[in-house]
Amino acid sequence: MKKRIPTLGLFCILISAPSFAETGYTLDPKLSNVTFATIKKQFVVEPASIKPLSGGLTKEGQFSILLDLKTVNTGVSIRDQRLNELYFESMTFPEVKISGKVDPSMLSGNPKNTTIETEVTLHGVTKTIDFPVMVVPSEGFVMVNSTSTIIVNGADFGISTENLNKLSATVGGLAISDKVPLNFNLLFDR
Repeated sequence: MKKRIPTLGLFCILISAPSFAETGYTLDPKLSNVTFATIKKQFVVEPASIKPLSGGLTKEGQFSILLDLKTVNTGVSIRDQRLNELYFESMTFPEVKISGKVDPSMLSGNPKNTTIETEVTLHGVTKTIDFPVMVVPSEGFVMVNSTSTIIVNGADFGISTENLNKLSATVGGLAISDKVPLNFNLLFDR
């Protein structure tokens, strides 16, 4: 019994938005998203998303993103509630923090593919994840999009099998994967 859960997103050193606005770019939460899918019974895929709360990207390439787990949206409110309460324990661990650095040369010129090493903190555990991305710079913004799906395992972040079993029990004991496919589209405005 396993569960695919969104662990990631991207970049978070947690510097305030005004600080990023003065030295680079601020994440536009309305035009950014992190998507994932839960998988049960080995083949039933249930798409979901998490809206980024805040973030930024400096001219030097430092970036950070903060995701609010309470914004998990599967299209089914009871599923959202169960993911938050039983699996993520979002009352104790409400945020996902992602941070890292991209080569500053990526912030100008033509779009480029690269792999960005990030520090992801979820459920109180920090892990390094490499994200394959396309960086699309423009005069007033920078877009960063995943170029392939990243598979994230909740157990790697200390989310226990017990949490997964509690979630599974709410759907009749169906097997749920603890691995999730994750993608993202981020827009940083100047």
